Amino acid sequence: MKLLKTVIFIMTLAVLSSCFGDKKSIIGSDLGNTSFVNKNFQGNTIEFNAVTDVCSLINKEKLASLYNVSADAIVTVGQGKFVQNGNTKTCMVRVKLGGSDWNFLTGMISLYKEVSSSQDAGGISEAIGQGENWEEAWSLKKSMSKSAKWIPKVGKAALYTDAKRKLEVKLEGYTLEIVAPGAPFNKEEQAKNRDFEKISIQMAKHLGFIK
Repeated sequence: MKLLKTVIFIMTLAVLSSCFGDKKSIIGSDLGNTSFVNKNFQGNTIEFNAVTDVCSLINKEKLASLYNVSADAIVTVGQGKFVQNGNTKTCMVRVKLGGSDWNFLTGMISLYKEVSSSQDAGGISEAIGQGENWEEAWSLKKSMSKSAKWIPKVGKAALYTDAKRKLEVKLEGYTLEIVAPGAPFNKEEQAKNRDFEKISIQMAKHLGFIK
């Protein structure tokens, strides 16, 4: 069963990584290495069950400051628009750049509740790093991406993938995932060379999930 879960995860991640040109061979990787786990994690600042609407946690002024726009350029779409359930809570974020209604950057903030082994039918949650035994899946995820890097001393573990503008932070009982607002096919926007790693970490801090 563990092999099957690993195979499913590898196939899924390989497809996603290929879309971003970020795929890397895992040959020679030590998938049992858990040195990336923060042994000094002090506990959550926000519990999963305490969040009813992720969008309500966003301080538009602070987010706007990261993109040098005004607060009214920040648009959020969350509760009532996206599927919110006992395991997933999501907020889509748009940063309007002006010029037209279609000139905006898009990002996402999601919370994924950790799934216990007894409730993980087929072991899918564990295979994608959202189960009780998440360390191996995270190690594999890092090994398969050329642009992924560990962010030390953040949560139980934190992984930033530059090709996807994505920060993942493992917390007690759930995972925080932030895709920093961007527009990968907008050449004018790409020329600005925004530091999305810094932006995503600041977003996590402003939301209150990390210090």
